[in-house]
Amino acid sequence: MTARESGTILEPEYCGHHFRGIDLSKQPVDAVRFEECRFERCNFSDATLRNCRFVECTLLDSNLSLTKVPGCAFRDTSFTDCKMLGVNWTSADWPRVKVPVGLTFQGCVLNDSSFAGLYLPALRLIECRLHDVDFTGCNLAAASFTGSELHDSVFRNCNLQQADFTAAIGYDIDFQSNDIRKAKFSLPEAVSLLKALDIDLID
Repeated sequence: MTARESGTILEPEYCGHHFRGIDLSKQPVDAVRFEECRFERCNFSDATLRNCRFVECTLLDSNLSLTKVPGCAFRDTSFTDCKMLGVNWTSADWPRVKVPVGLTFQGCVLNDSSFAGLYLPALRLIECRLHDVDFTGCNLAAASFTGSELHDSVFRNCNLQQADFTAAIGYDIDFQSNDIRKAKFSLPEAVSLLKALDIDLID
């Protein structure tokens, strides 16, 4: 193992461990399994988390900007108040059998990230900042974007059935190229859905 926690080599597996204030920025972390662990005010910025496993973990107020996650698995894991700029989630390890993975983001900043092509039904992105995020080709059925900012994010060929965009702002979703059946939207933002009709709206 090459990553170090305050000068100590990381163990290959942790269960129920509370990490507080560790700095792994720009470091490689290889094949470590974290189960039911809690990370608080930790720094993973520009780190490479290769083939790691996060199972039922909680990350709070941590920095994962530009973190690389090749082969990583995230199962029933939540992120709260985390900074996560420019993360390519498509490089992670997702189940071959299409089952929900239980990911929750609350109050996080995920600008310039990519989820393109992923199967993420019931994904929860609550009160997050999601500027310039690529959701092209995603299955986001029953996902929640409530209260989130979605400026310049891309939704194309997405399954958004029953997705919840209540109180979300800044989205540009073409209902002709996305499946939005039974999705929830709030006024006045929902008016943006009519852009594809090439009509004039009169106040």
